[in-house]
Amino acid sequence: MEEEGKLAELEAILYASGHPVSLTTLCAHLRLDSEKEVSDLIKELSDAYEKDESPLEISEVTGGRVVLQLKPDYTKPARRFSRKPLLTAGPLRTLSYVAYHQPVEQKQVAEARGSQAYKHLKALEEMGLIMRKKEGRVTTISTTNDFADYLGLSTDRTSMRRQLRSIFRRLELREIER
Repeated sequence: MEEEGKLAELEAILYASGHPVSLTTLCAHLRLDSEKEVSDLIKELSDAYEKDESPLEISEVTGGRVVLQLKPDYTKPARRFSRKPLLTAGPLRTLSYVAYHQPVEQKQVAEARGSQAYKHLKALEEMGLIMRKKEGRVTTISTTNDFADYLGLSTDRTSMRRQLRSIFRRLELREIER
């Protein structure tokens, strides 16, 4: 019975957090002796979602963290019910530019994306997807780990760039096929 309680507690923590949680944090909150015990519970919960054909899944992200999320097939139909602010095409393109060219000067982003880029950057920063670093008169922009987690990308810049290129190619193919 205790294991079922820990399993329910794990599910509640992952659901409530809404972002990736480290195994270390889960271990402490669940009052377990090791991260292996947490991993075993995560596997059990993940298997239960799979067995029930649930629209939810537990996904591992970089840094030994896990997140409870919707499976990709369910994100589009659920999107209109989300309370989280969704990115429109303009800010999404600005974010893509930053992610691909990072670290990039704010001035370059504005030159490439137009004057509306400043408004986009402010919104993206408020969402925690980018960070700005001011050095003298130059402001440099890069994505945050939350951005990488949100899209399931590597936090390593080189790997992220490769992954983004792959995503852009797939999106271009879909656009051409329409």
